[in-house]
Amino acid sequence: MLTATLTALLGCALLWWNLLAMAGRITTRRYAGVMAVAYTVAGAVCAAVGWDSNAYLIAAFTAVFVWVWWNNGGGDGTRRRLKSWSARFQGIRRTAPSHA
Repeated sequence: MLTATLTALLGCALLWWNLLAMAGRITTRRYAGVMAVAYTVAGAVCAAVGWDSNAYLIAAFTAVFVWVWWNNGGGDGTRRRLKSWSARFQGIRRTAPSHA
């Protein structure tokens, strides 16, 4: 019963977001982010219920939507944080100096 309810709610939400995207009311980045989260939830439900083939297919769709979100500027804040962390890294030479 819970699985059917979650599936129905998720289906309605996905339909609504698809209609908004087709009407041009939301950006590609936002659409891909919402769909990635929705497919993650759907994949977790499918894996919990035991629908392995559905979970694999949904995992592939999730990967595609995360990739689209990341490449459309969705990961800009994450990229900035990674760059700032890497700038603080100081490499240390670990090899012994060679003497002639």
